[in-house]
Amino acid sequence: MRRFLSYYRQFEELSPDEVSRELRERRDEERRRHPAQQPPLDLSGAAWHQPPHPEVVNAATFALRRAVNEYPDAGPLQAAIAAAHDIAPARVVVGHGAGELLRAALHALADDEVAVGWPGWGPLPGLVSEAGATPVPVALEELDGGRTTVLTRPADPTGIVVPHADLAGLAGEHWLILDEALAGFLPDGEDALVEHPRVLHVRSFSKAHAMAGFRIGYAVLPEGVELPLAPVLGVSAPAQAGALWAVEHGAESARRRRAQAATERSRLEAALADTPFHPSPGHGPYVWLAAPSGPELAEALAARRIYVAPGNAWGDEHHVRVTLRDAAATDRLVAALREL
Repeated sequence: MRRFLSYYRQFEELSPDEVSRELRERRDEERRRHPAQQPPLDLSGAAWHQPPHPEVVNAATFALRRAVNEYPDAGPLQAAIAAAHDIAPARVVVGHGAGELLRAALHALADDEVAVGWPGWGPLPGLVSEAGATPVPVALEELDGGRTTVLTRPADPTGIVVPHADLAGLAGEHWLILDEALAGFLPDGEDALVEHPRVLHVRSFSKAHAMAGFRIGYAVLPEGVELPLAPVLGVSAPAQAGALWAVEHGAESARRRRAQAATERSRLEAALADTPFHPSPGHGPYVWLAAPSGPELAEALAARRIYVAPGNAWGDEHHVRVTLRDAAATDRLVAALREL
């Protein structure tokens, strides 16, 4: 008891703010000395780290309480998406997330070879192979439209955005399939659809609307084109209800997520300016972080219970992919990198 009282007696002449600051400093010092005691920080995943807007969940819950014994009607969601893009509803296909729509598109459109803008979304080469074609990884700056092409925009993991003005030239007589699951993070002026008879847009509610668990996305077809992309019996009523709210009312919450990712990217770039770790310029919730050895950096961060995706998953030994979260996560990552 005496030791307990003595501990707090040292704060008797301090203001509450000073006491709080002293305790925080001691806590931070203990965490620095004993990193294994810190909670794990997973910066390796692809999903947004927070839940969707509460009204998305409310809309889905309400749909569950309605006629769940009936097959859902995708018409209202198709109409809302079409209105958002100022196109005819017949051009919109609702499906089980961007991944499944890309799979269906490749089965329908793949030639003997398909150029894959690289680095790009990791599963794309496998989806091309599954469609019976040969994936040909091509650096983004070397894409030429000489074959059917699938391109992630913004690129995962690098965040690079191929300019809208260049996209039509990558199609020509061949198909250009745009994996725009991260479209909500495109910079201003780059979010427009490409009106071309061989350009297919595939988008998702998983990232900018934080709805990965809903498994819902959509494709936008060229005018007058029909492709077998839709699931046989459609997408579930709760997923459609949540997506409908997101289309009609969720623009502001999506903008906040884009702004948060941009802010944390800028803070990370500034904090690491004088270190060997250099974030590549880009957009979206992922940072492609250069390092002398990506696997060694990932291992060293893991020892501090910070987990990132090694670049060798994309065939690159000199980068890691960091998924941005909030200011506290950025600060902890920066502190660990500066120690290293």
